[in-house]
Amino acid sequence: MNKYVIISDSSCNLNSQDMNELGIYAILPMHLYTESKEFDADGDWKGMDGHEYYEAMRNGERVRSSQIIEAEFDVVFRKALEEGYDVLYLGCTYALSKGVHEAMLCAEKLNKEYPNNKVVAYDSANCVGSLALVLKDACKMRDEGKSIEDITKFFDENKLYYNEVGTVDKLTYLKQAGRVSASAAFFGGLFSIKPIVVYDIEGHNVAVEKVKGRNKSLETVADYVKRYGWLDKNNIVYICHADCIEDAELTGKLIQDRFPDIKIDFIYRYVEPGVGSATGPGTIIVDFYGSDEIRKLNK
Repeated sequence: MNKYVIISDSSCNLNSQDMNELGIYAILPMHLYTESKEFDADGDWKGMDGHEYYEAMRNGERVRSSQIIEAEFDVVFRKALEEGYDVLYLGCTYALSKGVHEAMLCAEKLNKEYPNNKVVAYDSANCVGSLALVLKDACKMRDEGKSIEDITKFFDENKLYYNEVGTVDKLTYLKQAGRVSASAAFFGGLFSIKPIVVYDIEGHNVAVEKVKGRNKSLETVADYVKRYGWLDKNNIVYICHADCIEDAELTGKLIQDRFPDIKIDFIYRYVEPGVGSATGPGTIIVDFYGSDEIRKLNK
């Protein structure tokens, strides 16, 4: 078995310290465009500070994002192959980004060019903190001597147990991204309606409940973690926020209160800018290990 490297993209919300500690070979950046700035996404927010980014959105700047294209994957994958490694790319769910399809096209091409090596591009069905959890477990399995095939087989059977529940503060940004209608955004804002959003089985974000008011939405998010979380099996919980750390910490407290016998390891991060461009300031996303029944709620 050849040695291999693990690669991901910036939707995983990991920073350079995480990358070094886990031994991730590369995290390819998605690309962001505000009205005043163009930059690459990264977990360290070098291109644009997280507060500055979401404040620009609050001030009315439109933000666009673009996916990673095949040529960019080619540069990084080829470098690893030239160094003698096989490649395992674990990417953002295809339901939210077509980047993993570009990675698969690149893998197909490079597998023909390098017949003695292997490039695997894998759709994780996850994003943000849940993709970070996937990567942590993948790196652990690599360190234990598991093969690429072992890892992809494991995630074929288990990737739906990496989960997410979240809410947004305003529907305006989802309307701009084409995720909700103008009328839904208008009446949602008028009546302070907050959607509760989870992954479905393919990794789409779907609203499974609507509640009234910010505090009620945070309470409901915590209730979903209580109902579906297996924190006795994996106590790491990512809480990603779009420039609303106080609400994120309150959500953490609400979750901890619901698991009095478990010391939860909360990791707080800004929502990475690609996802944040569609959800807007005030977004709260909680990622955790738990039952795949949460992914079937929209059926």
